[in-house]
Amino acid sequence: MLDDRSGGVNEFYDGSSLLHPLTAIVNLPIDQINFLASQVIALAIGFPYRLLCGPTRLSANSRHVLQILIGFPLTYFCFGRQILILIIQTVVCLTFMRVLSPGVMEKCVLGFSMGFLCVCHLYRMYYDYEGYTLDITGPLMLTTQRLSSLAYNLRDGLDKNQHELTDNMRRYAIRRPPSLLESLSYIFCFHGMMVGPFCFFKDYVAFIEGTASHVKKSEQNDNHVNHNNHHDHQPEVPVSEIGKKLFTTLVFGISTVLLLPRFPASMLTDPEFRNYSFLYKNVLLVFLMSITRHKYYFAWKLGELVNASCGLCFNGYDENGKARWDLVDNADIPKIEFATSNKQLLDNWNKSTTNWLRYVVYERTRSTMLVFFFSAFWHGFYAGYYMTFISAGLFLNISKMLRRVIRPFFQSSRPMAMLYDCITFVITKVSLPYIGFPFVLLAFRPSFEVYRYLYCYQHLIVLLLFAVFALRGILRRKTKAE
Repeated sequence: MLDDRSGGVNEFYDGSSLLHPLTAIVNLPIDQINFLASQVIALAIGFPYRLLCGPTRLSANSRHVLQILIGFPLTYFCFGRQILILIIQTVVCLTFMRVLSPGVMEKCVLGFSMGFLCVCHLYRMYYDYEGYTLDITGPLMLTTQRLSSLAYNLRDGLDKNQHELTDNMRRYAIRRPPSLLESLSYIFCFHGMMVGPFCFFKDYVAFIEGTASHVKKSEQNDNHVNHNNHHDHQPEVPVSEIGKKLFTTLVFGISTVLLLPRFPASMLTDPEFRNYSFLYKNVLLVFLMSITRHKYYFAWKLGELVNASCGLCFNGYDENGKARWDLVDNADIPKIEFATSNKQLLDNWNKSTTNWLRYVVYERTRSTMLVFFFSAFWHGFYAGYYMTFISAGLFLNISKMLRRVIRPFFQSSRPMAMLYDCITFVITKVSLPYIGFPFVLLAFRPSFEVYRYLYCYQHLIVLLLFAVFALRGILRRKTKAE
């Protein structure tokens, strides 16, 4: 989130300048100050919203109205007249949901919302190329998720062939278009406008109404759920859960402020980088990208904290009947930092977006590569996005192929299984920054230069492995034919 811009106002930034005097004090640009201020305000409002305006005190409609009355001004405070972009996208997509029939409707909503977002991405590249000004494209990415998923929720609910739907599709299906009040509350909820995280409409309505309607049927069994007690409603968020999220947010906020300016990812583009030894280049890459991840952890954990303060984090019960509070968790940091496979890492990185991509794209196409292309498209048009996501798709596919072949040899004993986990941990730890740094550098030329200095060695290994598997398949087919 932090960058090296001065405290001045970006020429194209349209948010409030009320807090501009603080730019000289904290040495942050006004867009980032407004972002932090809006999150602090949302956090402060979240506690009385949960405690004094909960579903046992106010009707669902009243809670929806409060969401809009708080969410609109906060969004306008941060983005000014750019809020009209969100309104236009929302109105058009909601109109599609009401006038078009299922089968056509969801495709039009997805196409328009993504196309509208892409136009804004292109315009942003025009006025702020390789910049990090926090403009309306961030919230627009979130509204694109909400609107497109809502359209598919409706499509799945009205599908006559319910048996053909996946369990996930049936879980989030709705039978009628939401009212305008419900829709605007879902799109402009004050605790989810800045960084989300994304959640499905059905989960959001359960939060507003204070029900546990989104609990999976598999979790509702006689051993763990008493249907006559508190399991029929969302329990109160424990103070310990909010405290844990607050502590994590502060840790990564402090590390972002103290470490990121000293060790920016731009060090990879310094002329000295090419002169380092091959080993040192890789060590530096791993270190710099580890520090860079802290700014994402901070933003995501801050978003989780704000949502938890309002009560939006309940995610049903586990097999032991214990309440889960990870509904809108965006990152499981230990599972990312100690991942033993690319799949485990990707499943725990930006989890809410992964859920959206799985629901809207993968479960309807069964194409992993299409998911990665779609994700890059959703992020924008910098070459670095496509370099990262295409590489991620290739690396994920080859890792699955290798796992099927190699893993069985390491399952003969506990020590061998631990050795396998150690090896895959090191490989994952080295491959993540190699795949991910173009996403941070954005442009093609600096990203390609870094790959050139690293001799593209991981890509060459992956391509060699694909060739080996292809040859292996040819030989197998030839053997069977004989």
